[in-house]
Amino acid sequence: MNSKLEKNNFDILIIDDSKYVIDFLTKFIELKGYSCTAVYDTSKAIDVINLYSPKLIFLDVNLADSNGYEFCKMLKSNNKFKNILVYFFTGEPESEVALKALEIKADGYLTKPFDLSDFDEIFEHLEQIRDK
Repeated sequence: MNSKLEKNNFDILIIDDSKYVIDFLTKFIELKGYSCTAVYDTSKAIDVINLYSPKLIFLDVNLADSNGYEFCKMLKSNNKFKNILVYFFTGEPESEVALKALEIKADGYLTKPFDLSDFDEIFEHLEQIRDK
């Protein structure tokens, strides 16, 4: 895990149980000029979110310890966390994830395998938040 928790502040939290995905995304995100950290499960993620309040979370839908949809629903129903942007990563059909994302108020989703240009709109949204 490429963790930078000692920084006290970072823009993006990756929650995924794949070391490959975490390593790839961490490098990509940092090349884009953002700080990030990653965890493999939602139990560690909740501790990190409580301490550091990231601006954006990339969340895998199918995690070993929990369902990403349920975790997002919990975040979005909590006043402390509801303004954190949450984008799903999933290999599920787009029609399924689009409906679920809308239903639980996720901010968006990317289907695997994803095209790196899919991140452009997300980074633009994050820039708007950073500038406030």
